Amino acid sequence: MSINRYFSETLPSIEAVKKLIGAVDITDLMKKLEGLVEIREGRITVLKDVDAKRKIILCLAAAYVGKALGLFEKDKLAPKEIAAYTGLDERVARARLSELRRAGLVIKYDEGLYGFTPTSLDEFLGERR
Repeated sequence: MSINRYFSETLPSIEAVKKLIGAVDITDLMKKLEGLVEIREGRITVLKDVDAKRKIILCLAAAYVGKALGLFEKDKLAPKEIAAYTGLDERVARARLSELRRAGLVIKYDEGLYGFTPTSLDEFLGERR
């Protein structure tokens, strides 16, 4: 009974902290990506035929999940890598990445790498928090 009480008191606190700091629920993210992307042999494949911005968001989200699961070596990608994984022309990928960054839907890191934000996937899947 004391163990159950401990978990019933602790788990809601952990969930609240995760929400407060913007932590990503990997299990939830994997469910959202199911059937949309595939991570295999160190490569990301966007399975869904969607517009360029959605492909980029899906690709970056897959890199994030892949890294968290130890299937992919990094969670931030260069425009050239994104273009290769999504099948987009690199110039198109760079232009869409700039638009997504200005909209706050991707994060640009040092050395020109881009990363996923949880709100970006929700935005493009039509789910708002």
